[in-house]
Amino acid sequence: MNFDSKKPFNLLPFLPPKIDLDDVQILKKVNLANIALSKLEGSSLSIPNRKLLIEPLSVREAVASSGIENINTTVAEIFQAELFPGKEISKAQKETLHYKDALVAGLSFIQKLGFLHTNSFLEIQKILEPNKAGIRKLPGTSIKNSITGEIIYTPPEGEAVLRQLLQNYENYYNDFDDDVDSLIKLAILHYQFEAIHPFYDGNGRTGRILMVLHLVLAKRIELPILFISGFINEHRSDYYRLLNRVTKEAAWRDWILFILNAIEVQATETAQTVTAIKQMHKEYKNTIKNKLPKIYSADLVDYLLTNPFYSQQSLSRAIDKERKTAAKYLNALLEIELIEVFKLGREKIYFCPKLLKLLS
Repeated sequence: MNFDSKKPFNLLPFLPPKIDLDDVQILKKVNLANIALSKLEGSSLSIPNRKLLIEPLSVREAVASSGIENINTTVAEIFQAELFPGKEISKAQKETLHYKDALVAGLSFIQKLGFLHTNSFLEIQKILEPNKAGIRKLPGTSIKNSITGEIIYTPPEGEAVLRQLLQNYENYYNDFDDDVDSLIKLAILHYQFEAIHPFYDGNGRTGRILMVLHLVLAKRIELPILFISGFINEHRSDYYRLLNRVTKEAAWRDWILFILNAIEVQATETAQTVTAIKQMHKEYKNTIKNKLPKIYSADLVDYLLTNPFYSQQSLSRAIDKERKTAAKYLNALLEIELIEVFKLGREKIYFCPKLLKLLS
């Protein structure tokens, strides 16, 4: 196959690729990645309310994934933006919040449908990029070296071509009848989506959301809490280099090993975070029960671990108490030094330094 980076890659091969998946190194690496993923799922199962993991971990992922696209913000900024949704926020913060919303929407599609289709992909991208939604229809899209400006890849063109490739991608995404390990399939799927590059914008972020959702669909994890954006951010040059090598040389082996390594590393790190959250949950529960028994409730403890920033209004909504009562609760937590407070304009913002440090 003669590949020309300056011409649309309309001959992008359909899935599955013709590669040897019995490679010894791949088999060893997929085993290690599966062990790490199983440990993560096991540690998350021990959390009393597993849903409280989605909020803090999805914000951390949204920040990391957006950072890959040079949409730069911080975990603290996003949590604060969520706390006061009516406040004016920066474009970067808005786009990062869109990422989290798109991830949650994608999970709801799986829960309702039991699969994802091309329209699901379009809906996810629409949430990410409401002003640039939909499949590319015009020619001229290319991927350039950010330093030299050299064109390194020109994705397929033509809506009919893109829809045909997406249909093939959709079929492979939802096919669990073959004997390909879901983690290997994840690497193949991620390359293919980025190579199709179906949208004007939001391709990378949509592709990374589809990665974790595929693991949920494959029943490898129950909740979307494994994200590899942090690893990609740290190894960005290798990520793009290996993507390009699959296109130019069909160098699938090195690409698959890279993604499997990313899964192993991120699953191990996330399991440590989950264990730390579990320990904090236990400490908060015991501390509030012993020192503030009159205000203790499971809802209060869960709320304190879904977001490191708190307001009287947000606590009032979370535990279904009047705002004055919520204010008393926050002041009581201040007195026992479980949280701290600062002022932002007229607003009092309460926060937990320990949880913020863990998530940052």
